[in-house]
Amino acid sequence: MASPSDLLEAAPTVRGGRAPRPAAPILVGGDRDLLMDLARLRKAPHGWRAVHVLAAPLAGRPGFAQDLAAVNLRVQAVLGSGAGYKIYNISNGDLVFVYAQIATPVIVALCTALVATLFDGLAPVRNVYGEHGHYKLFDLNRDIAALVEGVRGVLAVKPAAVPAKPPIGPKHAVIISEKLRGSNIRSLVFNQPIYNIGHARPGIEFLEFYTSIAQLEKVFAPDRSIAANPWLFNLIKRELDMALMRAIQREIGDYRHKAFSLNLLVDSFMSDGFRTFLAALPVKLGGKVYAELEKGDLVQNSHLLGDLMERSRRLGVPVCVDGLSHHDVRLMRLSDLGCSYIKLKWDADIADVSGEAMTFLVQELRAANARVILTRCDSPKALSFARAVGISFVQGRLADEMFKTGDVL
Repeated sequence: MASPSDLLEAAPTVRGGRAPRPAAPILVGGDRDLLMDLARLRKAPHGWRAVHVLAAPLAGRPGFAQDLAAVNLRVQAVLGSGAGYKIYNISNGDLVFVYAQIATPVIVALCTALVATLFDGLAPVRNVYGEHGHYKLFDLNRDIAALVEGVRGVLAVKPAAVPAKPPIGPKHAVIISEKLRGSNIRSLVFNQPIYNIGHARPGIEFLEFYTSIAQLEKVFAPDRSIAANPWLFNLIKRELDMALMRAIQREIGDYRHKAFSLNLLVDSFMSDGFRTFLAALPVKLGGKVYAELEKGDLVQNSHLLGDLMERSRRLGVPVCVDGLSHHDVRLMRLSDLGCSYIKLKWDADIADVSGEAMTFLVQELRAANARVILTRCDSPKALSFARAVGISFVQGRLADEMFKTGDVL
């Protein structure tokens, strides 16, 4: 790999006999610096990676300049242990940094921490790369053209302030529901894999298909918040579930994975529309469709639990209970659910529970007689926890990045 100093002006070398300089100044560039350095890296990209943090929506926030300066320091503290780096604060408010010889889990953990502190709960929208996320990682040996195009794209657009949106009313819910009945929502459908890390070679167990509420708002109610009114949102979600099934039916001929799940309301799972959807699927997918039902919706419809599990058995559709926290495990008898999968949300608090509480958590998960999926695996601690307690299925951004790069999950 070429020396960082050959590619990035003043990039420090911390290997090969030269010690890192204490209290080194932060190597921060701007728009022109970034585009020029990427042009240099096109000639010798091997070993270099980059991250684009899409912070432009925050640029108008009071104190953003101070926040960005603190982020620069935090990024420098991590990148300084590699073979070279440079940070770029570009004019639209975004942050880009390039680096070499730092493990992907370390970078994903850094980005996850930045999102938690910098974005403070702000929901991601579809970005310049066509994805929903506050940041994107690049292997410059493979993806440098996409990064250059993305940077040029964000620099060509002036970010607009996004005001808080009022909730939808009953009239909006009716209009949106009617529009969904006649719409192809393929552009609103996304997927995220569930990985099996119990095998010597981790692989995809199944894909979860879901609809993006942020994109739904953008298309059908750009000036309103669809999820702000839970009751009205549930009315829309019924139509959204049906539209999701129609969209999948249109695409199923090109489907390559062995199994998939749909995130549905209990009402949708119990509907005739769901049975019709199953009947239209190719025979090869028999028994390979799972229904993910959200914990809160399941609790509200607990009187249907017996009928729901009987329907699951008759249709051959395993049920996955989604959205459980480790606190929920103390309140619910998981063994009574009779489900095939349970999704447990990773939370940093899990690592801090007492030994007695941890023993109880593990015992309850095992007593459920269901496969446990640890979700929100966005940090190395999450994957370590999964392995420590014998959880073989994981889902999350870090798992995605490690699977793509071939790192050990």
